Amino acid sequence: MRWRHLLITIFIIPYLIIYAIIAIFFIDLISGISWIIDLFVYAIFGFLWIIPTIPFVNWLAKNES
Repeated sequence: MRWRHLLITIFIIPYLIIYAIIAIFFIDLISGISWIIDLFVYAIFGFLWIIPTIPFVNWLAKNES
């Protein structure tokens, strides 16, 4: 079932690029106010990309033979 790997790759790579652009935009708006806020924002954006990818990875793992 290699087509699933290809499909996930085709969708996840552009998603991550778009996510990085959006994250950079918001971080640029917020950064510099306080180092605590910067730390919190970087941590949030650092883990936030994982939430939408979990269903895709689970789908890929569930259908592995």
